[in-house]
Amino acid sequence: MEIISSNHGCYFDVYQRSYPPEFHGYAGHTETHVQLADEVSRGVLSEICFQGVRIHYGQFQTLESDTIRTTEDFPSVEMAFQLQGRTSGQSSALSGLAPNQHNLSYRPYADSQSRFEVGDHHYVGIQLTETFFSRFTEDDSPAMGRLLNGLAQKEAVALSRHNLTITPALQTQLIALTQVSRSQPLKRLYLEAAALDLLRQQIDQVDRNQSKTKTTLSSNDIDKILAIKDLLEHNPLDTYSLLQLARFGGLNDYKLKKGFREVIGNTVFGYLNDLRMQYAHQLLRDTDGTIGEVATKLGYSETHHFSAAFKRKFGYLPSQIAR
Repeated sequence: MEIISSNHGCYFDVYQRSYPPEFHGYAGHTETHVQLADEVSRGVLSEICFQGVRIHYGQFQTLESDTIRTTEDFPSVEMAFQLQGRTSGQSSALSGLAPNQHNLSYRPYADSQSRFEVGDHHYVGIQLTETFFSRFTEDDSPAMGRLLNGLAQKEAVALSRHNLTITPALQTQLIALTQVSRSQPLKRLYLEAAALDLLRQQIDQVDRNQSKTKTTLSSNDIDKILAIKDLLEHNPLDTYSLLQLARFGGLNDYKLKKGFREVIGNTVFGYLNDLRMQYAHQLLRDTDGTIGEVATKLGYSETHHFSAAFKRKFGYLPSQIAR
């Protein structure tokens, strides 16, 4: 089993590594981190491997558009989450991901090209071998039918024909997954459980989307709700009223409340609160801002109120974030 990633027209390898079959042979798990420091990119790529599973994630900045070619000589199921940045390109199942999108695909082989646009990127990928994946799949899920047929026919296929939006619950778990301490007891068990729960959430999300065969919303109404969602995502710290948002989207407030929950799966202000907490988490993780400064930025007059809300959201205090 081998993975090779290269750029600049394959002039040099960004990443090359060989693995034992099924990722066997590792005592518990193995963890590696690679620093990127060339004329194109700056950042860190990380990888954790254990039997049947390869978790890889990265945070980096591209100084100019960069195309990466990746080849793999073994079949796998790949869970792909794009938290920040945009990729496009050619692959056997997926054509790229926009910010805050995810999907899952089966690849009997991999020979793909991905173009990374200029800017900051943050992604998480979870690669499962066929043997590992087959232990936890059943054909009673509508979303699994296409994927399992692809496995049986050895044909590349994606779980969803259209990329999915990363929900706040997914984002919370992805962030936690990439911040697990090296010394955490039973780390491998935690990582395996987290990977399987992310898989479950992906499948459940597709099933829910496919089950919405009837809706009171027109396609025009859905577009308006998505425009409001986009406004909140780009300006999460602004102050909004329901009436203001309804007028922005050209909807009445009843249709906005009902439709937003139907399309997004959360209330308007529940979703906005999730966005603000995710922004706070990013500030605490990536900047030198104090907890008090971040709390003030989010509109909290008391730091302990912010800390309590943060813990309700993420399950741990803001002071426990590793910088």
